[in-house]
Amino acid sequence: MALEDWADGVIGNTPLSAARLNERDDAINDALVQLARTPEALFSGSVIRDSNGVPTSAQVKWPDGATGVYSATPSVTWPGATNSYAITKTGTPVLTFTQPAVTRDSNGDVTTRPAITVT
Repeated sequence: MALEDWADGVIGNTPLSAARLNERDDAINDALVQLARTPEALFSGSVIRDSNGVPTSAQVKWPDGATGVYSATPSVTWPGATNSYAITKTGTPVLTFTQPAVTRDSNGDVTTRPAITVT
């Protein structure tokens, strides 16, 4: 997902190519997905937790200053664990990073973690 569909051109006598700008956008998007994998690192302010201590909602602040909201679905079978979550990032466009529900084994260990989706 590119931030922009860049066209070749020259700005300030520095040649810019669409390929180089799209590579930059891809690198930024990859970094955002990596941050979304550890949402607790983005929590800013109060965090609401369920009775088992699982964060279920929180305000977030991204490294570029953008804000957002975190919302999680705790596991019923494995109290204290999170099954899925979504985290937003304000801006244009607003981005939502969603971790679909994980699959756990009989010990509660994650056996399948679907890729984070970005919409």
